[in-house]
This record gives sequence, structure tokens and C-alpha cells, in this order.
Amino acid sequence: MWLRRISIFGVSLLIAHGCATIPQQDLAERMTSSGCDKVSSLAIESGFFEVGEWPQDTWWESFDDSALNQLIAKGLENSPTLQRAEARLKLAAQVALQRKARLYPEIDLDADTNWQHLSRHGLYREFGGPYPPVINQVDLGFSFSYEFDFWGKNRDLFQAALGKAAATLAEKKQAELILTTSIAYTYFQVQFLLRKLDILEQLEDNQQKILDITSRRETHALATAFDRLSASSMTCNVKEEMLSTEQLLRIELHKLKALTALGQDAIIELSWKPLKDTLVALPTNLSLDLLSRRPDLTAQTLRVDAAAKEIGAAKTDFYPNINLMGILGLESIPGSTLFRRDSFNANIEPALHLPIFTAGRLKAQLFEKVEAFDEAVYAYNELLLQAAQEVTDSLTSIALLKKQITTHQSILDDASQKVQLTAERVQYALDNQLSLLKAQNVSLEEELALTQLNYSRQLVVIQLIRALGGGYHYE
Repeated sequence: MWLRRISIFGVSLLIAHGCATIPQQDLAERMTSSGCDKVSSLAIESGFFEVGEWPQDTWWESFDDSALNQLIAKGLENSPTLQRAEARLKLAAQVALQRKARLYPEIDLDADTNWQHLSRHGLYREFGGPYPPVINQVDLGFSFSYEFDFWGKNRDLFQAALGKAAATLAEKKQAELILTTSIAYTYFQVQFLLRKLDILEQLEDNQQKILDITSRRETHALATAFDRLSASSMTCNVKEEMLSTEQLLRIELHKLKALTALGQDAIIELSWKPLKDTLVALPTNLSLDLLSRRPDLTAQTLRVDAAAKEIGAAKTDFYPNINLMGILGLESIPGSTLFRRDSFNANIEPALHLPIFTAGRLKAQLFEKVEAFDEAVYAYNELLLQAAQEVTDSLTSIALLKKQITTHQSILDDASQKVQLTAERVQYALDNQLSLLKAQNVSLEEELALTQLNYSRQLVVIQLIRALGGGYHYE
């Protein structure tokens, strides 16, 4: 009796205190601010931005371009990248459901039959007395198992799986954001190249006229061969620039077809449309709201929280684990008596598991989860710094491009006035056609430079929309 009391006392002491000691650990700290407030205030004060709301879900509709809307709609509908992201989301959801099932008892129905013909000279019939040559054992029963989650291990694992599923959903939204901004970016690249080709065609036409005039002037000894060769060289340069632009245009069209999940043999008919010069709406509270507005930051935050839950689950491995298993059913030889009252069969197996010596395995498992948490935190901090840089870079670029656009617009206005004045001088025989063509070339070159700046600003606006998270908002 006293031995039994000592055993019960020892087991109780082990349960109360445990034998495997939980190690202490220091966890990495998350950054709480992106530091964009000052840059945002300076941007609004510059006059190139207006205080507005965050981008909407269908932010591309603000460009008022039906062709762009159709291309993005096709991309969202048919993109294999989004389909793969959707498959990952469904996979994560099923993993979470598996973790949830661990919180409930498990009941199974088992039925089997075992038919045997026994040898006449075998053990049972030779020495077991009168034994039938053929036996049929039938088992029918319910099995029950349940793990008591005293320490919250299964709850933590379920919450971690839910967090990972939510992170996968945010990553799907990030994939949508990257796809839509990539389509818009490539579309406006195509728009710029189309406009550039138009301007280069005008330049080529002017240069060809200059070459013809210079050749005639050389024939009449009014110009030298040097003048003709210079004009010919400039004409060739324009033609070369046109060929290079056509090559880039085709490459961008190929990229646009791939982004919208169209075959390379598909035909995309696009025409140039003038850009709208509007102020960029900049939301307030950039530093704080950026954490919930960027899907990639939200996804990483959720993964950090899931890693923290896994640390909690790993700690429970140091505590005792209690399971309850049972079987309730019928068993009979032969099968004809299976449903008789005396064929009833039951078995209950409570079990206790307490780690005493694991050679450091449990500590290693815990520290593995700790390091995974730290890695997730550091990845989050790195991503937050990158997000802040992307936002500030975009704001700075937009402001500087706006100043350049204003300067080049003044230069273009002056060049246009010069073309007009030269045309009037030609009309009154105060100047010649060659001077007018050269003035027109200067104006066209300034128009091309201004066009490139305008589209560069448009592309940076799209980069800013991506940096702000598009229309995503995590509640």
C-alpha cells in the first residue's frame, strides 16, 4: 500500500512540475512605424499633390481609359498567377480545417471479417479439442479518441493555421496588385511608344525635306557636301530611332499579352490617347495606415502572429499530455451470433505522456519555432523599410518630374512661338523653308522630351499606387 501511495505522489509531483524544463528566450521586436509622415507632409506642401483618400479597389478606372479597363479585366480573369495563388489559398484553408478537427473527439466505425480454414493437423484442431475446420470472426465497433487540450496546444496550432490562411489571402491580393499595376505600367509604356513613333515620323518627314533641300542647294552651289552629309546623317539617326522604338513597342505588346493571359498570336489594337494632367491624391496618416493598406505587409504581419502561436504550441510539449481512447462494438465467432447481447465488446484506454529526458529534442523544437518567429519579424521589418522607401521614392520622383514638366512646357511654348514666327517670316520672304523645317524639328524634339516626362510621371504614379497597396485594406 505504501508503495502505491509513493507512486501516486511521484506521478502527481511530475505532473505539477514536469521534468523537462522550458527554456527562456528573447524574441525579436517588430517595427511599428514606416516613417513616411515627414515626407508626406512635405509632398502635400509642395503643391504637386492634393489631400485625398487611399486608392480604391478598381483604382485603374480613375484613368478613364476603356482599353486599360478591358485589359485588366482579362488579366484578373485568366491569369495563371492568380489561379495559382487561389490554389495556395484553398490549400491553406484545408490545412486550417485539419487543425480545427484536432479540437474535437474523433469517432470511427470499423467493421471487418476474418474467414479461416484451419488445418486438421494444426495447433488448434490437433490439440484444442473439438474445433470447427472453418471459422469466421466478425468485428463491428466504434472507436473513440480524444486529446485533452489542457495547455492550448491544438488551439494555438489552429490559430496559427488560420493566420497562415489569412496571410495566403493577403498574398493573393498582393499578386492581384502586382498584376494590375504591371498591366497598367506596360499599357502606358505602349501608349508612350505609340506617341513617340508619331513624333518620330514627323521628324523623319522633316529631315527628308531638309535633305532634299540641302541636296538641291548643293547642286546650285548654295551649300556644301558637308551640309548634305550632316542632313543625311540626322535623317538616318531618326530612322534608326524609329526602328528601335518599333522593337521596344513589339516587346511591350508581347509583355502585355502575357500579363493578360492572351496568346502571342492574339491581336491587341491600341491607339494613342492624350494623358490627363491631374494632381495626385495623397492620403494622410501614411506611416500608420500603410501597415494595413499594403497586402504584403499584412501577410507578413499575419505570418509573424502565426509563428508566435507555434511557439506557444511548442511550449506545451514540455507539459503532460492526456489522451482518451475507447472501443465499443460487437465481436463474434461465428458471425451468426454477432448481434447477440453476449457479443458486446468494450475497451477504454486513458493514457498519460510526460516528457522526462528527451536529449534536448524539445528545447531544439522550441528554439526552432523561436528562430522561425525571429526570421518572420526581421522579414517584416525589412519589408516595412522597403515599403517606406518605395513610397518616398515615388513621392520624390513625382515632385521632381512635375518641376521638369513645367520647365519643358515653357521650352516647348517658346519653340512653338519660334516656329510660328519663322512661318510668318517665310510668308513675307524674310526667311527660307529650311529655317522653318529646322525650327519645327526643335519643337518636335521638345515635344518628344515633354511627352517622355509626362509618361514617366504616369508610370511613377502607378508605382506609388503599388507602394500604397492599391485598394487593399485589412480589417
